Amino acid sequence: MNGRLILMAMVGSLCGGALTLAHEDADHSHQIRQIQKQEQERREHIKQQKLENAAFRESLKGMTPAERKAALAAHRQAQFEENKDFRQQQHEENLAFLKARLAKNSKLTDAQKEELINFFEEQYQESVDFRAAQHQENVAFFESIANDASLTMAQKKEAIRDHFKTQRAENKAFLQEQKSENQAERAKFKSEIDSSSETK
Repeated sequence: MNGRLILMAMVGSLCGGALTLAHEDADHSHQIRQIQKQEQERREHIKQQKLENAAFRESLKGMTPAERKAALAAHRQAQFEENKDFRQQQHEENLAFLKARLAKNSKLTDAQKEELINFFEEQYQESVDFRAAQHQENVAFFESIANDASLTMAQKKEAIRDHFKTQRAENKAFLQEQKSENQAERAKFKSEIDSSSETK
């Protein structure tokens, strides 16, 4: 769950960074409201999934091991798809917001605006690919744990904790990499704007 929170926070920070690039001094409060709105939506989405997970765990009672295994796999896949759709919807909102901000920006050229939109889209796609790879890794991991009769329940729980600890570190590294890319892109645009202002 922590990995999911980190990834959702990552999307917010990516959007915030790209949105800031669009026009740092124009209607900053509108940008903050947009970010806060999406943070609230993410909190509500996570809360709803926690409720769904609690109800799902109750529904597992009385199932055979094979039924539980199939139900768990289906539930994980359904939540992955829900999260994917939710993040896509927020990305589309952020992209529309970014394009609206860029349309009002007179400091950037059309080529720079297009480059910024492409950068925003590339960062989002990297995030989508990263989450999809982690999901596939989780599916394979849980399949192997479920099928390993040599492990006790305590050993399985420990393996799961270790697996998610590793993923949290991967998430943190990925988030830091994207943050660094955002900062470099922001610095590049600021430098271009400053140098074009000096030549005028």
